Amino acid sequence: MAGSRILRTLILGAPGSGKGTISKRLVADYKLTHLASGDLLRNQISAGTEAGKEAESFIVKGQLVPDPLIVDLISQELGKLKTSWLLDGFPRTLSQAEALSQKTNVDLVFNLDVPFDTIRQRLEKRWIHAPSGRTYHADWSPPKTPVSLRTFVL
Repeated sequence: MAGSRILRTLILGAPGSGKGTISKRLVADYKLTHLASGDLLRNQISAGTEAGKEAESFIVKGQLVPDPLIVDLISQELGKLKTSWLLDGFPRTLSQAEALSQKTNVDLVFNLDVPFDTIRQRLEKRWIHAPSGRTYHADWSPPKTPVSLRTFVL
């Protein structure tokens, strides 16, 4: 993509639809900068930022992070990028989509439409390593080294 314009790409889909797997391939094949909303939130929480503390107060209650907060975080990150990018898991709401369209033009959207039963089967075997936020699948991508199951959210 050398010498070409910046490609602005979104990947959308339900949890378990394959966003992470497909994102890895797109990032590697097309030299995109990967920006995942979940990773951004985890990083803010780990760093103990004000935004991270505010986001965590909603996440621990099982609520979505308010649109103004996540839009602001995403906008800040996109503003730093000077290369082609893939935005993973954002926008999730109409107001987020409207806010994004005010900030930038999007060139390409991948919307992963996966049957509910497939998603359910995938999520039943998903492990999330609580300290790092990394996800594993019992069959396809188990942890490479033995770990205590106490560190996982099943």
